[in-house]
Amino acid sequence: MKNELLSIGEVSRMKGVSPKSLRYYEQLGILTPARVDEHSGYRYYAMSQMIVVDVIITCIELGIPLKSLTNYRKPDGLLDIASLLEKGRETAIDNIRKARASLAQIDSYLREAHEQSRIEDEHLPYKRIVSRRTIMHAPWQNDRFDAKNYLSLTTSLYNRAAQLGTVPLYQWGMMRTPREEGAQWSVFVEVALEKEPERVKNGSTTLFDKSSDEEITIGTTIEGTYLGSRLRGVGFDQCFHDVFHMAEKMDGALIATEVWTDELDPRNYIVELLEKQ
Repeated sequence: MKNELLSIGEVSRMKGVSPKSLRYYEQLGILTPARVDEHSGYRYYAMSQMIVVDVIITCIELGIPLKSLTNYRKPDGLLDIASLLEKGRETAIDNIRKARASLAQIDSYLREAHEQSRIEDEHLPYKRIVSRRTIMHAPWQNDRFDAKNYLSLTTSLYNRAAQLGTVPLYQWGMMRTPREEGAQWSVFVEVALEKEPERVKNGSTTLFDKSSDEEITIGTTIEGTYLGSRLRGVGFDQCFHDVFHMAEKMDGALIATEVWTDELDPRNYIVELLEKQ
């Protein structure tokens, strides 16, 4: 029987887990040695327990707290491996979803930073083609720009996007309808859809927020050819005040967003103002 057992050192080398960690698993009651020598105190593990070690390692990699594994013990003290793996599977799927969301955000930032670097040396105004983008937006109720109100609205949209199962990206800003349509300003956040919409109405994607009984309309209205210029300032507030001032002389649809470069310098704030052609 003893020849079929593995010492704590052998398990440590085989699984890449320190003896200290194996003793900690024992303290938690999730990996009890098959045998403990009553004289030396040496711990020995059965071959069949190696799957338990593998499951514990998987849980650690998935970020499942080890102390929570005690909730998966059967009345006889052994781990309910099947239930634990079901939990691991759910966690792995959630981690994949989060990783995809992070990748979408990173790719969005890199695409925009690359585009801004490409047009940096072009003469003003320059022509820019904006691809189809999915956005969430909220109406701007003031005649003038207010930084705190702007940040409050973008934060609210960003949080609501995540709550509704969409991925909020790093692109946000302000847009204005053409003057012939009322020249109404809105604050917007670009999003990526993670799931199929519950219904489609009037060519726009509509998500239903069951928690508040609200319909959140996600439009795709900023694509097209634009004439672009850049406004530089020593701060965020100054740039957007300049945007509102310039917009008074413009008739077309407008988009105003922060310019992204490889290095963002808070002392040199730049906003890109685009007018649709």
